[in-house]
Amino acid sequence: MARTSRKQQIPSLSQSRTEQTKLYNVAIYARLSVEDNGKDSDSIESQIEYLEDYIANDPTMRKAAVFIDNGFTGTNFMRPEFQRMIDAARLGDINCVVVKDLSRLGRNYVETGEFLEKVCPFIGLRFIAVNDNYDSEGVTNNSHLAASLSNIINDFYARDISRKVFSALKTKMENGEYIGAWEKYGYLKDPDNKNKLIVNPETAPIVKQIFLWRSEGMSYMGINKKLNEMGVLSPGQYKAERGIVTNNNKKSRVILWNKHVVTDILKDITYIGHLAQRKTTQCLYAGVQYSRVDENDWVIAYNTHEPIIDQDLFDKVQEINRATLERTKANSGKYDHLPKAKNIYGAKLVCADCGARIKLHRSFSTKKDKVYFTFNCPTYGEHGKTGCTSRVKRKAELDEAVVHSIRTQMDMFMDSAHIIKSLLAQKQAINKGASRKRQKTSLNVKIKNLRSAISTLYVDMKDGLLTDEEYLMQKEKYQAEIAELEHTLGELNRDDSDTEEQLIGTKRWAAIVEEYSEATELTEGMLNACVELIRVHADGSLEITFNYMEEFKELLQTTERLRKEVA
Repeated sequence: MARTSRKQQIPSLSQSRTEQTKLYNVAIYARLSVEDNGKDSDSIESQIEYLEDYIANDPTMRKAAVFIDNGFTGTNFMRPEFQRMIDAARLGDINCVVVKDLSRLGRNYVETGEFLEKVCPFIGLRFIAVNDNYDSEGVTNNSHLAASLSNIINDFYARDISRKVFSALKTKMENGEYIGAWEKYGYLKDPDNKNKLIVNPETAPIVKQIFLWRSEGMSYMGINKKLNEMGVLSPGQYKAERGIVTNNNKKSRVILWNKHVVTDILKDITYIGHLAQRKTTQCLYAGVQYSRVDENDWVIAYNTHEPIIDQDLFDKVQEINRATLERTKANSGKYDHLPKAKNIYGAKLVCADCGARIKLHRSFSTKKDKVYFTFNCPTYGEHGKTGCTSRVKRKAELDEAVVHSIRTQMDMFMDSAHIIKSLLAQKQAINKGASRKRQKTSLNVKIKNLRSAISTLYVDMKDGLLTDEEYLMQKEKYQAEIAELEHTLGELNRDDSDTEEQLIGTKRWAAIVEEYSEATELTEGMLNACVELIRVHADGSLEITFNYMEEFKELLQTTERLRKEVA
């Protein structure tokens, strides 16, 4: 049967077919636990690159944010970036999350299942695990079963690893092997056996001198002061001098001796040749989160290494320590009838010079009938000018200053939000005619029709209905039209993407303003919602870093861009 010409079937470019396709603001979530480090296939970078490619190949998706929890376990959801991602979903900034596989979401079967089956539907969040072929939008019984099995396997894997590691370490401790990451001050790790301590000839005499001073009645603070005056390197500084990097010695300042370090040394049985380990624990398979262990449950092994001091000196010091503690307890409670205050700032309030957390102090009037609350640098309090400088701030004044700064920031936000709405309205008035959404839909339909037309041309050429020359000429014409349409669409998408990206911060700040704009007193909730860090300078001035500062700056930049566009 003769084939009829298909020239008449080439789609008309004027035809329009409206397609209502939901667009997703997608968040990439990547996680790497300590155990995963070193596996290139699971690196943060490879996860993000893999998921970016996935999003780029789906026209219904637009990357809105990336959330990374590096070095966090998957056995629970108490991860900072994961929690921030859920907040973004609740605020409507994102409505889809993609992960490489379900193990990146979590390795706890119960919590992961609860999240997928209850949390996601409740907040309207689409969830995709690419490698597991799981998509909550089109979940079937088979994919649900596969996800459940994957969650169970991940949970079993995490618990099995936890059980094996815990069992192996406990056996080492019971056998008198030292499992600490760093040796105790006064000792070194035996180069032939990393689980055995040997006396360090450089620091062992310092430990012995500390015990001798204490046995003579010297106070903790007295010992602390004397060591610093003599220029003896503190344990933290000693590590730094040897090139050992810890969280404590990353800062550029010199780490001085402090009361906490001295008291720890003076009660540690390591210095009489014994080992007390498992003072803290975290055991996944037994359901135990990170916590301190009661002294009665410590794993103690005796005569494991050479002692630095003898038993008699140690016992004498412990008796002095007990007497000091009893006197302290006897004096406590005298001022319980006077007001107390909670330090709501925590790690958010730091000294601008030494980086220490500013502490809240409670002091009393001469008659002991009034109480005062002040903040000051703890480094200065313990070491005086040798350690830092005084920066006393009354709590009431600090709270008032922080509230004022937050309210000022909120006013700036509201002004910017009002201006940007006005500018967007002006821009909309200028761009009369078809709306952006209708324009983009029309452009997408035209591009799709043109690509379909190119396919039809190829079939016609193969069937002899078009010559090679006719085929190539028409194909080039269609391709040129596609390129022009895609350029126009790209410009529209770029403008919308930029504006929406900048306004993510608006949505976050809008929720904060709505909740706290009328507040006159500082609360812990208000502080956590608005403030990232407060640095107190020596002159008493405050340097406040607000949450979402980058988004707020982008909002201001968007305002300026819109001003120019409507000028």
